Amino acid sequence: MWAKPVLIFISTLFFLSTETSKQSIRTMYAKSVNSKQVAQNLLEMLETQEQSAFVIGYAGATKMIMAKHAFNPISKLNYFNAGKKLLNKAIAKDNNNVELVFLRYATQVSAPSILGYNSHIETDKKLILKSLSSENLDEQLIKTITSFMKRQQLTPEEKQQLVGLAK
Repeated sequence: MWAKPVLIFISTLFFLSTETSKQSIRTMYAKSVNSKQVAQNLLEMLETQEQSAFVIGYAGATKMIMAKHAFNPISKLNYFNAGKKLLNKAIAKDNNNVELVFLRYATQVSAPSILGYNSHIETDKKLILKSLSSENLDEQLIKTITSFMKRQQLTPEEKQQLVGLAK
């Protein structure tokens, strides 16, 4: 009789800790852009997590950020290519995950063109814009994506899709 409420409580705690974990990964990732130490800490933390598409995707995106912090050009390229491989693997594992597609899009539009990592920009942008209003995404993620997308070169129709999504 008491087992059902206990199971509901435990599953709620598990859900909350998972979401908190996702939010802390997102926060660390944002900070890793400007801090090599945060990027290294995030990579170490992600290695200990269950290797879900979310974790693999953020590990890949963080490795690509590590390329920014590396001094040696060969190390930069190695980090970038390893990260690209992981992020693409994560998207292949969960190809409708808007967050992962957004990580790839943001990386592609930010990466130097000489790296040739730009073949998914248009398809990723379309998927992101289409999914923002229909997906069950948390409010903070919508704000982050919308804020980034508003700074991109968008058509008037694409800009209109962002109106009202995140204030």
